[in-house]
Amino acid sequence: MAKNKDTPSLSKADIVKYLTEHPDCLTERPDVLEKCFAATKSKTATTLLDNPKIVNLGPTLAKRARNEARRLSLANKSLLHVASENIVSWRRLHHATLGLLASNDLAELYHVISKEFPVIFDLKQCALIIEAEAQIADTLPAGLDTHPTSQIRAALLDRSLFLGAPNKAALSLLNYDAPSVALVRLPDRLLAPVSKCVLLLGGKSTTSFQPTLGSDLLVLLAEMIGVTLAARLESLASKP
Repeated sequence: MAKNKDTPSLSKADIVKYLTEHPDCLTERPDVLEKCFAATKSKTATTLLDNPKIVNLGPTLAKRARNEARRLSLANKSLLHVASENIVSWRRLHHATLGLLASNDLAELYHVISKEFPVIFDLKQCALIIEAEAQIADTLPAGLDTHPTSQIRAALLDRSLFLGAPNKAALSLLNYDAPSVALVRLPDRLLAPVSKCVLLLGGKSTTSFQPTLGSDLLVLLAEMIGVTLAARLESLASKP
């Protein structure tokens, strides 16, 4: 018998549309849904086994997820380490500030910088240096090292801040050999001779001071020393 040409044919899209619009039909025939799931699982498993062109990415994606989780874990630990280091640095800066505030005169200020700072910051040496050409360099109490301006500039490489392995000029400023140094000029907005001074920090290892390290704490420390030094010099000048 020939097919009736007037009978419409159903496409997959028509079936999906009907099921979407009439979901209740699946509740009346649950066996249909079970057969669909069984056919899908069977076809998927057969395809993965029989077709070499299809790659199962499950293990690869799982491995990538594990590696990403491991990377995030290490990153979090690194952030915690940095935060811990920052807390230690700020605590040291706090102790240094208390020492500066407790100094009553220049002699005590130099003592704090040269004797207490190395302990607070775990340094090999700490010193306050002034350019020998400064007018009052010769009248200051003992404790403030004086060096030629050219030597200080060479050590700083004509900068206001230097971090890293000391050059020949910087080595001549040190009382002890140090594998790394930090040289920080006191703020130039302060009047001379404070602006002619440089804070010298000698590290115990090559990693103590590196060009890539942050300098905010060092600059802040230099500013506090500069303000304290200016106050002590003003007090000295006011004495009869």
